[in-house]
Amino acid sequence: MTIQQHPSPNHGSRYGWKPDRIVNHITAGSSAAGALAVLCDPAREVSAHFVVDKDGTVYQLVALDRAAWANGTSTTPSDSRYYGRSTLAAVRNRCTNANYYTISIEHVCVSGGELTAEQLAASIKLHRYIIAEVRRLYGVTIPVSREYIIGHCEINPVTKPNCPGAQFPYDAILEGLRQVEIRSDTSGTVSIKRGDFYTAKFSGTNANQLIVTAGTGDVVTIVPINRGADKLAAIVPIGKPGDASGIYTTVPGGAP
Repeated sequence: MTIQQHPSPNHGSRYGWKPDRIVNHITAGSSAAGALAVLCDPAREVSAHFVVDKDGTVYQLVALDRAAWANGTSTTPSDSRYYGRSTLAAVRNRCTNANYYTISIEHVCVSGGELTAEQLAASIKLHRYIIAEVRRLYGVTIPVSREYIIGHCEINPVTKPNCPGAQFPYDAILEGLRQVEIRSDTSGTVSIKRGDFYTAKFSGTNANQLIVTAGTGDVVTIVPINRGADKLAAIVPIGKPGDASGIYTTVPGGAP
């Protein structure tokens, strides 16, 4: 995907924490220009990793290995942003600033959280990009679920109860992330002799996340191999001559 770089000076260290959650926001303003001006103003001391405009343009303000100043929580119980007020057990249990382990996306929207079709499509692609980059940079897989793809209101329910809003399309984003486009170099029936094996190759969106299984486990054994963006599956016969089994692929959290 195309991402326009628009660096903000407002960021800090992750202090050894690895990001494992994506936090969605709305800008509460009607223009990307206004949002970028605020998020890049050192006097405002706020930022986000990304901004998604209504036309689908994506801006990156902060590198993923840095903590943007978007989801900060306080360690002081009397503070309205105290981590103990979060509705999320992970935030309460970690007892630290949520900026350290989150990645933030601002969506240009005044209120409610309803996105344009272009915004939604871009946000899905951006979530997918972040998940892939976090895996590459940190070896951490962000699950495609509401426990890990969250809203600012869940971190700071007192100060940000309406961010990103009741109409924010969490379900549509999760559904989009679970959709995959997989291509296989194999079609039809393949005959494999005992003592031999056959290697099938799968490529496409999220191919290296595929789980490859046999419909009948006592006929063949599957040996999965990740190779870059592709998935290879060595299919080894262990049954009797003439036995047959279907081979199936699924993506974690997604449909077959």
